[in-house]
Amino acid sequence: MTKTKIFLLTIAALVMALTAACGGGVQTGPIQLKGNQSVDFTYGLNDAGNGIVITGYTGAGGKVTIPAVIENLPVVEIGENSFRGSGGGAGDPRAGDGITSVIVPIGVRKIGRGAFSDCRSLISVTMPDTVEEIMAVAFRGCTSLVSVNLPASLKMVGINAFSRNGELRNLSIPNGIAAIEWQGWNHFAGCSKLPLDIQLRLKALGYPAGF
Repeated sequence: MTKTKIFLLTIAALVMALTAACGGGVQTGPIQLKGNQSVDFTYGLNDAGNGIVITGYTGAGGKVTIPAVIENLPVVEIGENSFRGSGGGAGDPRAGDGITSVIVPIGVRKIGRGAFSDCRSLISVTMPDTVEEIMAVAFRGCTSLVSVNLPASLKMVGINAFSRNGELRNLSIPNGIAAIEWQGWNHFAGCSKLPLDIQLRLKALGYPAGF
């Protein structure tokens, strides 16, 4: 065997050893998050393991902007009861009690059940056009809520999603929405300050109940 062949075989063996030691340069197995809190938000992975679900809010309130990316993964869902307020009852106060406005980032597809319910200081909500589902009681009992938009990609609204929001009077509905699946009943019950043209638009989209 020539010196050249020996040299080449030695190099090949070293390359194979380094590749094995480094796992072939490809990450295997499920993604592991480094932590479970990013500033004012707790979070976890979605079921597919490719996005972030916001699971809680621990901030001081006021104007809240939810991050679009955490640990290099997109935020795709606002989880169940994650920003929920106490509703002004006799129970312990919650972090959601002090929130006055919320901006949901582009990329979020689902607003979970009760996500912002009973946030009595919440005045305005801005949702991106990526949101497809607003689950049951997501914004119920936000008694100071004046302004919110329905995303252009919205497909489904759960029962009582916006009920008992007596100050709601600015509801933006994109012309691109042709129909909405209304799961349950009374999605806008108690929202009597909604202008008549908005009420008629909701009825045209299949809204089955009153205001």
